[in-house]
Amino acid sequence: MNFVHLLSSEAVQHIIIHCLNVPVWKSNASEPASQKSVLFKAWNGQVIEAGGAVEPKVLQDDCWLKDGRWHQTHFVFRTQEPSLLPIVNVYNLPNTKTGSRYHLEVGPACFL
Repeated sequence: MNFVHLLSSEAVQHIIIHCLNVPVWKSNASEPASQKSVLFKAWNGQVIEAGGAVEPKVLQDDCWLKDGRWHQTHFVFRTQEPSLLPIVNVYNLPNTKTGSRYHLEVGPACFL
């Protein structure tokens, strides 16, 4: 990975959290991401979080909807610091109750 990082000037990765009745980023549409939001651990050990120095771009965040249907929150990590990717861990995932679930769709890290 160190060799790939050295040869790259940019990297991108998508992570989608599919959710059923459980918020993962915001608790409703009008609020910013909360302290209970998911956290991401970068390849270099840095933690990527809401309001941090490095923050993922959120293309879609519908997980706050609790209507009995599946929704998703789509994160994009695009950086000119390739050593951040790939994402190696996701922390602070919500506890699920009866009738709530989630699963992660982790895309490949692409180095340019």
